[in-house]
Amino acid sequence: MKKMFALTFIAAMMLMTACDKNEPQNTEENVRQDIALTKAQSELSSLSNDFTFDFMKILATKEDKNENLFASPFSLQTVLAMTAEGAVGNTKTEMLDALKLSGYSEEELAGYFRTLIPALEGVDNTTVMEIANSFWSKQSIVIKDDYAAKLKADYYAECKTLDFDGKVAAGAVNGWCSAKTHGMINKVVDEIPDDQMVALINAIYFKGEWSDKFNEKNNYDDNFSNYDGTTKKVTLMRREATMNVFVGERASALSLPYGNGAYAMTVILPAKGVDVNDVVAGLDAETWREYRHYGDRYQVSLSLPKFETEYTAADICINTLNDMGMKNAFTRAADFTCISDTRLFIDQVIHKAKVIVNEKGTEAAAVSYVGMRLTSVAAPLKQLEFKVDRPFIYAISEVSTGAIVFIGVQRNF
Repeated sequence: MKKMFALTFIAAMMLMTACDKNEPQNTEENVRQDIALTKAQSELSSLSNDFTFDFMKILATKEDKNENLFASPFSLQTVLAMTAEGAVGNTKTEMLDALKLSGYSEEELAGYFRTLIPALEGVDNTTVMEIANSFWSKQSIVIKDDYAAKLKADYYAECKTLDFDGKVAAGAVNGWCSAKTHGMINKVVDEIPDDQMVALINAIYFKGEWSDKFNEKNNYDDNFSNYDGTTKKVTLMRREATMNVFVGERASALSLPYGNGAYAMTVILPAKGVDVNDVVAGLDAETWREYRHYGDRYQVSLSLPKFETEYTAADICINTLNDMGMKNAFTRAADFTCISDTRLFIDQVIHKAKVIVNEKGTEAAAVSYVGMRLTSVAAPLKQLEFKVDRPFIYAISEVSTGAIVFIGVQRNF
């Protein structure tokens, strides 16, 4: 069943982030306050949106035009920033450039995530916002202590061990993702290959109730015009309200707040006859500012579909990042020697996201997974039968010097 192209990825930028918290403990709404950022952190926050727009624009051109899109580029940026912490030279330069994080010191980058993660989680005690990061590695690879410490301190990442059994390892990873997304995303990988030695994961969970809920009694069914020209009967939620709306030649936009107003969903509606993909292609910092802040006050009769969307990007994710300039990290020339002296490259990027929008509010989750393989795998050894069924010599020696302590010849039993 084909659905509308989900413009609500804009909300994903607003829904970004997560740790280990259940439903809010305090039922008394706290007053919305701006998150205090340094000048560099404010710039990085804006650049993070630039990454979001670039990623979604390129992804939209690669994906089937009738496919719904819903993603959290912030989640993807976070897990790739964690990966870039272990990169060196051209590999790191390309990654930071593509992620829009270049030009800042390591401490400024670390401080950005170290500050933003808990701030996003605590800005509204009536809205659940959780960010969780984890780093997984197999016991056969030696991870550098400085890298692991940096992930724990700056990204609040859990460090875990990957089982050698591919299905057991996948079960552990999927279980972690399910727990961190409250069961919304239960499966990310089927099996982890033998030579995939490292995995980095970011999970985001959001659950917010509209500041002004829709009354289910006002719902009605009507036709929705699909991108391919067909129509589909959908349930529209209806509400009359006074609110700010940006009305432009190509699109109109309004924002629906959650909880204490710290989070909101911005809905962008293309004008009749305007291709939604063209509106996506035009997204940048200026248009985003217009959609959010340049509206006028209207008495609005709002009709918004109830919907549920799931989206998965795997190979298309790497292709999109390649087009954004991140190339070296996906080749065997990659240099991640700040993670381990064992040579690694990124061979897998998976992004999954899900959103549910109804009368009460919105529930959304995203998982971004980065898998890293060995740059070279030893060729299979030739088979040899070594059957000791005749007289033999044996020796006992000290390994480092080769000094033989005992030696013997076994001729008979």
